[in-house]
Amino acid sequence: MSTLTSIPLNRAPDAVDRLQVLLADYPGLTQDADSYCWSMLKNAKLHSADAGTVLFHEAMECKHLMLIVEGIVRVYKDSDDGREMTLYRVEPGHLCIHNLNNLVDGVSYPVRAQAETFVRGLAIPREDFHQALDESSSFRKYVLRTLTERLSHMANLISGLAFERLDLRVACWLIKQFEQSRGRPIELTHSDVAHELGTTREMISRILKELEHKRCIQLSRGRIHLLCKYTLNIAGAGKGRTK
Repeated sequence: MSTLTSIPLNRAPDAVDRLQVLLADYPGLTQDADSYCWSMLKNAKLHSADAGTVLFHEAMECKHLMLIVEGIVRVYKDSDDGREMTLYRVEPGHLCIHNLNNLVDGVSYPVRAQAETFVRGLAIPREDFHQALDESSSFRKYVLRTLTERLSHMANLISGLAFERLDLRVACWLIKQFEQSRGRPIELTHSDVAHELGTTREMISRILKELEHKRCIQLSRGRIHLLCKYTLNIAGAGKGRTK
């Protein structure tokens, strides 16, 4: 990680107040936190990284638990032929399941975590993490809840890969992106979409052209425009598709 700041919070007299502000997106962690959990949090340090920084990969050992307080981290898997697939993103209020698993059992996974934007986070040392896991019942419950939620997400992802056609996955993914952008054009290249869904740019280009032909979307350089939400929803449901 490219560290811009490294500030021990336990030296400040108002450490808990500062932590509550920084961790406003983590109510499940802070609201019921016991004294052992607060002790761990007060030993954390603020770190930051520029967009594009690889925060960890298979050959790196996770030495900290990172609580993101600003920015977005993309967790993805790549292949020998250059393809990528986004597994999930970590934003304020979320934890990285691979970060957690590595800290718990020491196993490295063949994934990468990369700062998609400028990122700030609270870094909790491995030793403090394990001590809190042993002593803090509130922290243990929070970790278990997080693992359960993330495992459910990963199960849905695997199910989609195994049982859903790629064209339906593309349409459903576009629907979510347009919902987030409130119908405004999405600034994405065909390669970006391919990296999100774990396929090739050529396959994505063919499917996007089909959706454009059906007048669901309009393609322009680096952008995808929504033309008809209704027809895109039909495409995402797998209806009206000629074989």
